[in-house]
Amino acid sequence: MENKNERESVEIRNEVLLEQAQPTSAAVQVAVENVSDWQNDAPSPTERMASTAREQATAAADALRRGEFMRDAAVDPEADNDDRLIALLCYVTQMVIPLVMPVLVLMSESSKKRPFQRFHAVQSLALVSLFVLLSLLVTIGTAIISIIPVVGWLIGLTVLCLSPIAVLMGYFAVGYYGFQSYLGKRFGIPGLTSFLKDQGWL
Repeated sequence: MENKNERESVEIRNEVLLEQAQPTSAAVQVAVENVSDWQNDAPSPTERMASTAREQATAAADALRRGEFMRDAAVDPEADNDDRLIALLCYVTQMVIPLVMPVLVLMSESSKKRPFQRFHAVQSLALVSLFVLLSLLVTIGTAIISIIPVVGWLIGLTVLCLSPIAVLMGYFAVGYYGFQSYLGKRFGIPGLTSFLKDQGWL
């Protein structure tokens, strides 16, 4: 009889402990709301990257309005003739064969030992990638807008006429930055270099 009473008291005690250990539905609801609020407050990596890109684009536009094509230009004393030549080629070859030279430099083992080469390879790769992205956006946007009669055709014609000027400006920019790198300078392209540094790519 005592065993039976003892078992019943143990079962009752276990039930009480179990009830105390289980959170109430209100507590669970509050915890879920806190987690969802935290998730809503914390931006995703993509949102952070987009926010940084917006800020850097604004800074770049301001710099270009002031006529600044470079920031923080300084001659790198550790850059030898080979480093400067490779840096020049990273930019200038973009006019003929985009993306190939910087990718080769970044994939080579020597770029780990040559920070000057790596810096300009990453920067030139990002610059040309930006040009390609802008070209794609303009092409797609023009194709969509050209569906509209008359207005779309006028916009398409305007883009068609301005495209050679934009290409020449891109060639000028790549050539200018290549020449500056051949002089042994490390420099920042307004908006682009700071974005690359914020992302940890430079």
